[in-house]
Amino acid sequence: MSTEYLSIDVGSTSLTAVIIDIESKSVVGSSSAVNASEITSAANKKIGRSEWDIERMADLAITNAANLIKCTNAQPAAIGITGQQQGLQLLDNQLKTIGNFISWQDQRAKDVIPGNNHNYLDAMGKLGGAKPDTGGLPAFENTGCPIVTGYTAPNLYWLKVNKELSSNVSNIHGTTAPEFVVSRLTGTRPVTDPTDAVSWGVYDLSKMKWNYNLIDSLGLHRSLLSDLAESCTPAGTLTRQMASKLGVNAGIPVSVASGDHQCSFAGTVTDYENTLAINIGTGGQASVYIQHAVPRGWLELRPFIQGGYLLAGVGVVGGRTFRTLRDFFNNATQILTGYELDSDIMYEKLVELATNIPPGSEGVIVDPLFTGSRSNPRAKAAIREITPGTFTPGHIARALFEAMAIQLASSYREAIRLGAGERSFLVGSGNGLKLNPVLWESINTELGIPVQLSHHNEEAAIGAALCAAVADGSFTSLNEASKSFLNFITPTTTHEA
Repeated sequence: MSTEYLSIDVGSTSLTAVIIDIESKSVVGSSSAVNASEITSAANKKIGRSEWDIERMADLAITNAANLIKCTNAQPAAIGITGQQQGLQLLDNQLKTIGNFISWQDQRAKDVIPGNNHNYLDAMGKLGGAKPDTGGLPAFENTGCPIVTGYTAPNLYWLKVNKELSSNVSNIHGTTAPEFVVSRLTGTRPVTDPTDAVSWGVYDLSKMKWNYNLIDSLGLHRSLLSDLAESCTPAGTLTRQMASKLGVNAGIPVSVASGDHQCSFAGTVTDYENTLAINIGTGGQASVYIQHAVPRGWLELRPFIQGGYLLAGVGVVGGRTFRTLRDFFNNATQILTGYELDSDIMYEKLVELATNIPPGSEGVIVDPLFTGSRSNPRAKAAIREITPGTFTPGHIARALFEAMAIQLASSYREAIRLGAGERSFLVGSGNGLKLNPVLWESINTELGIPVQLSHHNEEAAIGAALCAAVADGSFTSLNEASKSFLNFITPTTTHEA
């Protein structure tokens, strides 16, 4: 019997495939392809739209996985799927797409409703009886999160108000991108596990089911929601057509998709209850696992895979924060010189320049909240305490990384305040952290806990592969799978603490 498992991570930037071997505890191979399926026009980007061709997205993801299988000659025993947890694609009862995929980056729910003085999120909040959370954002009871753009239910509500849902609404339903890929692999109707269901914004954590009273109050037809399923269980088996495309055996299990946040935790952490996990990719999260729900404050409370929860600071700072600084310098260079530098080179150069600046950035302070925060949604970014000698790219970059570390640490401190308890270990994941020694050094300093980094990259994909190994019975639980497969290294620092 094969001990190899394939996973596909349907990310916003990249589509990644990973094959692991649970016997040798190794990554057999990994491959990434650019997610070149966005179809948003320039005009629509300016007004905050983000639309994609999900059929192309799925084809790119599956083709990338097929290329990896061909290179490695692997024969996976099962397949796991993860990816962006929010967003919306409508399907009909024959599983044909209706309209474009609306991604988690789409901002249309913040638009003011024509003829009204409030936006779609405000209207949803009023209809559903939302109350402000500690961050001042409207939140429905027991959903674990505020009402924000990009979540699936706000996109459905926008479509309903703008009469873009079919009149025969009982014949259509919504899904997210990873669940769509599972559906294409198995030929079955998409299903949603708790880790993805919470990202719709209308999932009741106290009952672990859809809040149908809330859904009814929003005027959304119940048929629009996906059927619920348990994590780490087979969603179906691989069809002959897809098996031929991938170059693997037909009929192998395809696990129910789980959220990339939770999969990243499972693909990074061995000791769930004693570890703080910080992941920085396009976004960023500082997360702790808890067995029982606690008040979430301005954090988010998300179901974990197979039970328990992650209490997390989500999206305040991350790779997008660094990208904003990179884009500023790149745009300035282009405007002043007529030349545009390669984005990766610009990232590397800014990290290098920051490395040469002492901790504390010689007094330069950056407030990194370019898009506000959950505790202060109206916050703006700022750069302060600059002198002629410290008004340099290196000083600003170093100060930004240190400020990001403070924000991530504040999420952890909020979790402790809410009763989650302190953690003994700190594990970091995501290229936004792994490739930035100044950032993980700053986190070390801020929290006083050395960052441990996994030997492996693509942690969310590894977590999804472990889900597949649970789904086919190779492990009895995901916790067992994580402990069996993972190991860590501790990085050295660039400066003395």
